[in-house]
Amino acid sequence: MIKTNWHTHTTRCGHAVGTDEEYVKAAIKAGLHTLGFSDHAPYREPFPPERMNFEQLEEYKASVLSLREKYREQIDIHLGMEVECYQSEWEDLATYRKDMEYCILGQHQIVLNGKSSYDLRNGDELKQYVDQIEYACYHGLCDYIAHPDVCMWIYPRIDDGVRTAAARIAEISAKYDVPLEINCGSGVRTGLSQYEDCVRYPYPVRIFFEEAAAHGCRAVLGLDIHDPKLFFTDEYINRALSVVEGLDLNIVYDLDLVKEAEKRKKLFF
Repeated sequence: MIKTNWHTHTTRCGHAVGTDEEYVKAAIKAGLHTLGFSDHAPYREPFPPERMNFEQLEEYKASVLSLREKYREQIDIHLGMEVECYQSEWEDLATYRKDMEYCILGQHQIVLNGKSSYDLRNGDELKQYVDQIEYACYHGLCDYIAHPDVCMWIYPRIDDGVRTAAARIAEISAKYDVPLEINCGSGVRTGLSQYEDCVRYPYPVRIFFEEAAAHGCRAVLGLDIHDPKLFFTDEYINRALSVVEGLDLNIVYDLDLVKEAEKRKKLFF
């Protein structure tokens, strides 16, 4: 079991279970030393199945900070957020960047309430997805890229568009020194699926990490926890690691994301 997890959700996002304190207690019992809460960022237009409502933001912050104090002798707790790169929401994103200890980028849609990154089917759509990742890293919005290969959820095959996207994401990661997440969440929990050219997990997808290894990118494991009981199994970590087995990949297990965020915040614009 890993000792640090920066990718933890709460019920506010609409698709998680358990109280905030149950996540903390489970993490402690599972032997974690560092727990980062990074629930889905709210925007002014609500979307309850995917992210917290804007009205829940202050309570989210207060809850995490209260738990940090209550359990400070047992575990290091940090207040973060999983954001998207939405230019239309830049004012709120700037506030999150300032107020949160760290931000991770999970580009779930191309634009706010637009094309889902889980439903990309051609190279042009992949390019739009990667363009948003590049914009976020260029502007210092994020401290690591969560599930960079989420765009492969339904994508039918590994084609030239995928190879280009994987190479570009690795180049972006290397250029801005923003680590890539090996996601241990729904992609591997879903199980192996049949695509046109192979059987694979929806994500992580090996070609993205072949490119990451070739470009010398740093990688980090993210549990993407939506249920406290998932702290007690290594099954999904092992599935995710099986995807990158044999690669000369720089996986950082003790990444201090808060320290890195302090530097990147100064570059945000």
